[in-house]
Amino acid sequence: MKKMIKLSLVAAVAVAGLTTTSSAANLTDAVKNTQLNGYVRYRLHADHEGTQGDTTEETKAVMKFTSKVNNAVKANVKLVSNAVTKSGQTSADTAVTEGNFVISAAGATVIAGLQTSQSPFFANNGDTRSHGVTVIKPLNKSLTLAGAYYTTTVGGGLTTLNAADSKAFTNNVTALAAIGKVSSVNYALWYASVEDGADVTDETTLSTGLVDASATSIELNTKIAGVNVQLMNTVVTNADVDTGLTKLVASGKAGKVSYVAAYAATEKDGGMVTLDQDDDAKSDLAMGNHAMSQLADTTGILLGASMPVGPVTVSVNHLMVDNDTLDGSETDVKVAYKMSKNFGGYVRIAQDGGDLTSDNTRIEVKYTF
Repeated sequence: MKKMIKLSLVAAVAVAGLTTTSSAANLTDAVKNTQLNGYVRYRLHADHEGTQGDTTEETKAVMKFTSKVNNAVKANVKLVSNAVTKSGQTSADTAVTEGNFVISAAGATVIAGLQTSQSPFFANNGDTRSHGVTVIKPLNKSLTLAGAYYTTTVGGGLTTLNAADSKAFTNNVTALAAIGKVSSVNYALWYASVEDGADVTDETTLSTGLVDASATSIELNTKIAGVNVQLMNTVVTNADVDTGLTKLVASGKAGKVSYVAAYAATEKDGGMVTLDQDDDAKSDLAMGNHAMSQLADTTGILLGASMPVGPVTVSVNHLMVDNDTLDGSETDVKVAYKMSKNFGGYVRIAQDGGDLTSDNTRIEVKYTF
């Protein structure tokens, strides 16, 4: 829900970039022209098969301020706060993930400053952020061109309790895209290059896994006999390895039942196709404990369905993954309840099979504003 709000003096000054000598009239105008949206989320995750029966608690708050500077310029500031408690240890982060100006000129949109990274080559959770410039230019109703140049990208999530999962950064990324429609087919073609980069494996050690890398992504979407069909192929290449992930998804609705069926395959060097080394990407096929991005030379099949049952929505998903050394599966049942337009939650129970055996439950409550 987006609405005009009354901000505190400190927030108004931070968002609008006002000085302490600004007049009361200017301050009033800044408050009137500022919007706030975001969410607060709480998760409780219990691993019933863990060696210590680990329980993880996570609280996340996201606030985004958008202020109108004039008819052509907007200013954005986004704050993300995340706290995780596991095995008696708490880790917390608060970061500014966006601080940019959005400029509309000559039919183009320019985003300059700290921003959420664009393109399929970055995490899809909104936490990956870059310093740089993005330009979006619609040429006509059927074709839009986009380009981005980032001097520094930071990703991998804000908070971690495991050094192996800590943040990654990439330098000097150039990305180009053509997004449009031909007949009944929507397409998105992306290319990106990394002049220099590195992954952070702990607080002091760097491994140069993304030096001089290039990436391509092709996504096609259409509807066939009422069924939505998506084909996506994403590849990341450097001097050492070629990693890639191909995904075919069919989804639709039959009566009250929504359904999805997906097939995915990874390359022999792996399925990681994000430049920030995060497995939360649009190209991935994943559930709680299995992610195609983490597996090499692997095929995966996902089947899922959901439908309303009284005041709740019940969904069931089943993922099967297979390669020369792994034969795994994962099933989850999710019951979601939406109290209002912007407040709801769910209970999710997942069970692994095949080579992995685990049983876990997640409870989430989320308020969006």
